[in-house]
Amino acid sequence: MEADLWEVRSKLSNGTIARTFFTVANNQMILLHGIIKKSEKTPKKDLDLARSRKTQWLNEVLK
Repeated sequence: MEADLWEVRSKLSNGTIARTFFTVANNQMILLHGIIKKSEKTPKKDLDLARSRKTQWLNEVLK
């Protein structure tokens, strides 16, 4: 997606799409946010939340 922000997309049995956002640093993978997609585009508020959590976590782990 972008630097230090990744996503996994899964198609659930009922046809809906789930997305999980995560980051990786120091050999650790951290789950930042998960959503069930209801539209074609990922909502900005969900991306912003994942970015905010990523920044917060990276600031703590990379001190």
